[in-house]
Amino acid sequence: MKLNKKLSVLIIAGILFFGQIFVFRDYISPIQWDQIKVSGQACTCPDEKVVNGQLYLRTITPDSLKQYNLDYSEIYVTEKPNTEIDPMGVDLYIIKGALIGKERVSDGDLWNPKFRIDEWKEVDLLKDFGVKILVFVQLIVFIIIYGKIKKGA
Repeated sequence: MKLNKKLSVLIIAGILFFGQIFVFRDYISPIQWDQIKVSGQACTCPDEKVVNGQLYLRTITPDSLKQYNLDYSEIYVTEKPNTEIDPMGVDLYIIKGALIGKERVSDGDLWNPKFRIDEWKEVDLLKDFGVKILVFVQLIVFIIIYGKIKKGA
């Protein structure tokens, strides 16, 4: 196999890999920037547990709220996402919106952000897990192909 053919295979594999990362970006944690993945809670605590997106919440926190010691691991929401299958809203959801305030359970607790939900969708757990496995396997294959091309060069 000539070097040009090996290089073209590597370029095509790279384009496909990054294309899939773009298409499935909702399911790949580091790329989820303008959204938060949450899981509902059924207790006397904040409405949602933040699964992914705490760093994003920190960056969109208004200056007026930065003076408070906010706990970004759980948030209050203006609308609790739910479906007919999940009426209590405890499954995984991807939400988009804005940070609008703070609340807390009792006087001694840390403050939790209050999030206005503009848009939400349920996370398909099978697709979520499948995409992560697919990207991981493709990354390994990509590294192996790159290593073989480097050895042959």
